[in-house]
Amino acid sequence: MNRLIINADDFGIHQEVNRAVAIGFDTGILRSTSLLASGPAFPEAVTVAKKRPGLGIGIHLCLVGGLSPVLSPQEVPSLVDGRGLFPDSYGEFMKRIYTGRIQYQELYRELDAQMEKIMSQGLIITHVDSHQHLHVLPQVWVIVQALMKKYGLHRLRIPDESYFFKLWTANPVRALGRDGLTFFSRKARRDARNLGFTMPDYFWGMADGGNMNETNLRYIIGQMPFGVHEVMMHPGCHTAVLSQIFHWGYHWQDELAAIVSPGIRKLIEERHIELIHYGNLP
Repeated sequence: MNRLIINADDFGIHQEVNRAVAIGFDTGILRSTSLLASGPAFPEAVTVAKKRPGLGIGIHLCLVGGLSPVLSPQEVPSLVDGRGLFPDSYGEFMKRIYTGRIQYQELYRELDAQMEKIMSQGLIITHVDSHQHLHVLPQVWVIVQALMKKYGLHRLRIPDESYFFKLWTANPVRALGRDGLTFFSRKARRDARNLGFTMPDYFWGMADGGNMNETNLRYIIGQMPFGVHEVMMHPGCHTAVLSQIFHWGYHWQDELAAIVSPGIRKLIEERHIELIHYGNLP
């Protein structure tokens, strides 16, 4: 039997995302989410999670996206811009890495503060992942390994979507970004195995990132090979509201509609797929 993790990223970033996570778990196929320590709606997200003990909660590490650090900007000046916020994109962050502008002691302290903040909320933490997947970037991955050991965590996302998935139909820019991410992720997967960490066999969500609508989700479920799979999703209750704040072009409402779709649930049942969260892995 195939096992499937439907994970909602960015839990805590906005109340409309928190509402979608609650709806997706209560009435749909959502079983896992990733909590953003620096999210403006973090306290509400913790409350939502505590009311749903069957919902797997991961740590969504963050170093980009124009969000605030957990530490004060004065403590991590190499990680923030003039606004005191993280860079908007992973491209900007990588430029800082490769031009030597990142102070790694600041990087360690900030990620440590994010993990400590989430770990201190009384939730059972199932796994680690990150905003725009920066945890598999080699310079960050070394720190994440150390922090996972510090906090006794051993399950994580490895976002190595196949190079060949939607090779001819995916947005070329997104496909190029996917391929670079998969290159780093495959090295991280080898390291993770050697460390005794646990991760799904397959990851989906880069080619369709921000647009995991019912059609795209159905296509993935229909062609999954045998194993444990994660599908990354970004559900939200009000696309227009979220798009005014986050200019990422995400289709939040379409993704929530896919999560609660009776047709998707029927397909999962017909294919005898078991819905799980990361905490159900060894």
